[in-house]
Amino acid sequence: MRVLTTAVIAAAFFVQGCNLINPAEKIPTYIRVDSFKVKTNEPSRTGSASSRITSAFVYVDNSFIGAYDVPSTIPLLIDRDAVVTLGPGINYSGLKTYQYLYSFYNNDTVTVKHAPGKTVNYGAYAKYTDAAQFRWIEDFETGNSLTELDENSDTDTSLIRSTDPAKIYEGGGVGQIILTGTKTKSESINNKDITVKQGEGFIEVNYKCNVPFEFGLQTTINGAIYYEPIAGANVSESWNKIYIGIQSFLGSYNATAVRVVIKTKLPDGQSSGYVYLDNIKLITY
Repeated sequence: MRVLTTAVIAAAFFVQGCNLINPAEKIPTYIRVDSFKVKTNEPSRTGSASSRITSAFVYVDNSFIGAYDVPSTIPLLIDRDAVVTLGPGINYSGLKTYQYLYSFYNNDTVTVKHAPGKTVNYGAYAKYTDAAQFRWIEDFETGNSLTELDENSDTDTSLIRSTDPAKIYEGGGVGQIILTGTKTKSESINNKDITVKQGEGFIEVNYKCNVPFEFGLQTTINGAIYYEPIAGANVSESWNKIYIGIQSFLGSYNATAVRVVIKTKLPDGQSSGYVYLDNIKLITY
């Protein structure tokens, strides 16, 4: 009996030891983030609430657990109710592989109850921060602050305002560029300097196009004009949105004022083209 008892005790310790080495895995509680949109209570300051938040930076009780595509079902390894913070992520300058926590939007926060194996469905919302400074907004509602960069070019075509309902994204107007076989390029610039500050800065724009186009910045230093392309957008025949980072340009030139330049040209072999733009914003702190 003593041998048997010893064997039983040894087996019990063996099982207990296995459990210590390989403890039972926690069953997650899940949060399903179906969408991440923007609200605004002050459109006169912020302009349109249009957005394209592509990811959520997820924090559980202030601990970062990862960045997830939107929509996603996110596992939360919690053993009690937890505060989940969702930070709005964007494609930096249109790059899907570069998810960037957009500081001009507030985070969203939700308390998730501990419910192992269960899924909470959640539609996230953000607002522009109070600190965001909207240095320039062109929504083409009442006019158009962009002009031809080179008025003497015989192949250039202007960016003009259209009120055609078939072209409009939202509101009552849209900026349009129409390219033809004789008007093969367009280079437009806003008509006055935009005061800026160093640090974080972005251009936001809604667009629809069947030809690529680029955004650039121009600044003047001691009478000399400097220009750099900042980012481009590829063909998108449905309305899209891009967030273009400009902090590198601002820092390189120590710029205190800039102008925005928009360029496009007709690709080889294409007889016509269009670019529609709306809700152009330049935002800094």
